Amino acid sequence: MKNKVSNKKLSENKKTWDAVAHLFLEASALPIWGPFGIGDDLDLIPKIKGKTFLEIACGSGRSIKYLINKGAKKIYGLDLSEKQIKEAEQFNKKAVSSGKVSLIHGEMEQRLKIEPVDTVYSVYGIRWTVDPITTFKNIYSYLKPGGIFIWSWDHTFFTDVQFEDSQYVMKYSYHDETPIILKNWKEKHGINAHITYRKTATWFQLLRDTGFEITGYYEPKPKTNEERYWDPKKYYSTKKAKLVPCSFIFKCRKPLKRKG
Repeated sequence: MKNKVSNKKLSENKKTWDAVAHLFLEASALPIWGPFGIGDDLDLIPKIKGKTFLEIACGSGRSIKYLINKGAKKIYGLDLSEKQIKEAEQFNKKAVSSGKVSLIHGEMEQRLKIEPVDTVYSVYGIRWTVDPITTFKNIYSYLKPGGIFIWSWDHTFFTDVQFEDSQYVMKYSYHDETPIILKNWKEKHGINAHITYRKTATWFQLLRDTGFEITGYYEPKPKTNEERYWDPKKYYSTKKAKLVPCSFIFKCRKPLKRKG
C-alpha cells in the first residue's frame, strides 16, 4: 500500500512540475542556496575545479552552468520534470554535447547507475521526496568515501508562521508532520502538489540514520531586500525572514569508513 501511495504522489507531482516548470526558470541557483540571496557567503563547496557532482532536482540547469564555468569535471543532473530537463539541456547545450553534463529524467527515490561523485547537492529540492529514507540512502551510495552532500530548503518554522491582522502568528503546529496536498498550487486550476513538512530534528535523525556525518547546519538571515519581498502578506517576505529563519542548509559528509 505504501508503494502505491508513493507512486501516486510521484505521478501527480510529475504532472504538476511539468505544468509549472516555466515559473521556475530563474529560481534560486548556485552560488545562492535559497530566497533572499542566502548562502553565497558560506563557501559550502570546498573545491569545484576538476571535481564531479550530482544535482538532485536540477531544475532549469542554472546551478549546473555555474559549476561548469568554475571548472567542474563532470555533472549529473536529475529532475522529476521532463520539461525542466529539456530546459536544462538547452541551457547547458555545449557541456551536454561534450559529455561534461549528463541529465537524467527521473525520481530521486529511484537508484541511479552513475559513477561515484565528489559532491551531491540540492538547492530547494530534497523536501519534495515522498520517501526520504530511500532518497538519502541513494545519495549516500552515489558519493565517494569522504564525499559531501549539501542541501537547502524552507525552514519548517518559517512555513508555520503566517501574516494575519497586521501581525505574524503561529498558524500551524511545528510538530505536525502529516503529508499534505497543496491544492491548485501556483494558481494552476486542478494542479495539486504532494509534500510533507518535517521538523529540523527529523531531518537530522534521517541523515544520521543513513550514516552521514553532519558537518554544518545553517539558518541564514536574508541578504537582499528586493521589492518583490516587501509585502508582509506574501509567503516569502523580508519582514518575516528577519523574524524567523526562512531557510536551512545542511552540509554532510560520507565517512571514509562506514561505522559498525
